[in-house]
Amino acid sequence: MNSGLLLAIALSALLVGGGLAIVLSDARARRAAIAGRIRLIGQANSNAAAPRPAPQSALIRAPKGKIPQPELREILKVCHRLGIPEHLAPLAYVWLRVFCVIVLGFVGMVVFGVVLKHPPVAVQALAGTILAAVGWLAPAMIVENFAKRHSAAAAGLSEALELLVICVGAGLSLEDAIDRITGELKWSRPALAEELMLTSADLKILPDRDVALGNLAARIDVPSVRSVVTALSQTLRYGTPLGQALRVTAAELRNDGLLQMEERANRLPTLLTLPMMLFIMPTIFLIIGGPAALRLLDLFAQRR
Repeated sequence: MNSGLLLAIALSALLVGGGLAIVLSDARARRAAIAGRIRLIGQANSNAAAPRPAPQSALIRAPKGKIPQPELREILKVCHRLGIPEHLAPLAYVWLRVFCVIVLGFVGMVVFGVVLKHPPVAVQALAGTILAAVGWLAPAMIVENFAKRHSAAAAGLSEALELLVICVGAGLSLEDAIDRITGELKWSRPALAEELMLTSADLKILPDRDVALGNLAARIDVPSVRSVVTALSQTLRYGTPLGQALRVTAAELRNDGLLQMEERANRLPTLLTLPMMLFIMPTIFLIIGGPAALRLLDLFAQRR
């Protein structure tokens, strides 16, 4: 009993220490990012910098039946920040899930045994299995949540561009227009509003707009955002009218959205075939053939 209690205390202290290490590492990374931006501001005679290269997730396709493409992009971005090669990213993700399974399963069995004071082995194994399942599913749920958030931000991009066209047409600069539409999108598109707030801060702090726009493309690594960032960078670099470029880009995004809706509509008859065969067709056959079958049964019963 004493040894089990000491082991549980040691594991709890290990988990608390790991959490504190993660918090301190995140704070150190934030301080390093702020220091890097301050250094960029101090470069008075710096040349025009290119956008920060994002991980080449668009060129890597997930194997069929394994990691979906949106989740794979998030895994590649995290591995890119940690310095892990891109071809090892799926393997690192799987090993992380296995590690969570082992740690949570072992901790669950030990803590459950200490709390209940020598429970049955089957009950202890069941508790460890449940926590092991949580450890296997939790990383996937976290990655999926980030992927859905970025997909939601990309889905509201056409609305943001429409508002940007109106604001730029009214005479606002790009920074002021982004600040203005952020308040409008705060309730309808909160994920996109948060990303635009970060972009607005980058535009005000960084000496080069291309770097700020490149940061946006790196955070939301989807083709639509990359095309918008490329159009804005070229417009700001060559001095073409900003309103016209935003209007053309918004029209392209609207056309892409209509094409995606048409594609989904064309897939709908195929998706409805199986439910119709399982639920609607038997009912129709029952309504049409039911009276005839009952009449035949009555005729056979009368002949007997």
